[in-house]
Amino acid sequence: MNGRAFTGLGPRGFLVCVLVVVASFAAFSESATYFGVTFPNGDVAFADRVVDYLAASCVRDAYDDPEEALGPPDARCAGGCEGCEGCDTNAVSLGFRLSVLDNRGYLVVEFVDNVLTDVAGADLFVYITNGHPAIVEISTDGFNYVDVGETVGYPGAIDIAPYVGQGESYRFVRLSDVPADEDHSECPGPSIDAIGAMGPAVQTAEGEAFGSLSLQPVGDLAFAFEYRPNSFMILLDTSSSMDDVIDGGTKIDIAKMVITDLLDNLPDRSYVGFRTFGGCGYSQLVASVGPLEREPLKAEVLALQPGGATPIAHALSLAKEDFEAVPDPKLILLVSDGMETCGGDPVQAAKELLEAGYTLKIHVVGFDVAANASARQQLIEIAESTGGLYYDAQSSEELRRALSIVAPFAYTVFDEEGNEVFEGRIGEEGPSLPAGIYRVVIDTNPPITLSNVVVQDQSTTLITLEQANGRFQAEVEE
Repeated sequence: MNGRAFTGLGPRGFLVCVLVVVASFAAFSESATYFGVTFPNGDVAFADRVVDYLAASCVRDAYDDPEEALGPPDARCAGGCEGCEGCDTNAVSLGFRLSVLDNRGYLVVEFVDNVLTDVAGADLFVYITNGHPAIVEISTDGFNYVDVGETVGYPGAIDIAPYVGQGESYRFVRLSDVPADEDHSECPGPSIDAIGAMGPAVQTAEGEAFGSLSLQPVGDLAFAFEYRPNSFMILLDTSSSMDDVIDGGTKIDIAKMVITDLLDNLPDRSYVGFRTFGGCGYSQLVASVGPLEREPLKAEVLALQPGGATPIAHALSLAKEDFEAVPDPKLILLVSDGMETCGGDPVQAAKELLEAGYTLKIHVVGFDVAANASARQQLIEIAESTGGLYYDAQSSEELRRALSIVAPFAYTVFDEEGNEVFEGRIGEEGPSLPAGIYRVVIDTNPPITLSNVVVQDQSTTLITLEQANGRFQAEVEE
């Protein structure tokens, strides 16, 4: 069975977002040494907040609390010794995968009162109690991650120098299990006790209370929080049926309009690829997976013309090559108005992406397929074969909503005088705000305005954004 996810889940088909306001102060202390490693800033060096956690299979309840990975190392294994190899309830297990179709366990933490930077020697230390290796990735914004290798030990050391630029600082660390033979211990996979960074402490303005504001998705449609890909590929059906008319225009023209809008709304540092398929044995790689080059890609999309049959399996097999040099996790957004018509098996092609060792999901949008039960069922099975999600879209607006899963909503924060103090997107790093009263405008359709949002000293304010019956609604929770 799969372990619990730290993130709360909403009903299927709903988008749930949480605006979290957390006031915090940088705490500075004397240097401290833990198992041979001296941290100049003492306990400030260790991770402060759990952003996300998903346990893979077979993690026992006593070892699935992600909060145990925060703060300095405190594991005491069998017999009471510190730092020895074994399971400990003061650590959190990531679990292991029973098969390639199972979820990979992961933990995402944030440094609030310090940052991770490149210093002389090792920069990041992960205290793993049970000798199982973990994949380590770091991020500046909690959205785009850099793979910095694997580590194991109590502590395991990582030097980030080969992977980052001079002067760059990082606040987020994501640890994932390394699939191996079945592990039926009580804490399978890496058991994480603490995560420490050698970067400098961050000090707020003296005498002023600050809160940290972030808009984070936590629902079934919110892959950016629950499943944060390093990169994604858009696979667009350009077969002849995409020239049919729906909702006042051809399906291909509607898709081009919605996709160009999507590209405008993606974060600047997104890693995106684009491939079309139309005609047996034919699939065009419009853009390789890489840093988003918005305007050239939009021009290519607007020039697309429909024609031919629907080779979904062929396109998916080529996507395996497209992702070959791209770090995990990965995401494919497949948009099609029909089923495979070139003799391939797209469900098997989807499974082969996992069999290739990729950590990958495929989200599928069925565009105007409600009347074609066979096509709709095949598209659903493609999504389900990788643990992805399926969406129906019968109009341009429904297509826009479905594709918004890869373009987190923008939001703007105004102070009491009406001055704009921050603009961001769901899942990206938020600002630090002085305690006070704010107005938050969320860029849904239509926009939602929340007045009198209070940020209090050392408190948490939640704004829940929910989609129901085709509309969005938001509620502030004190």
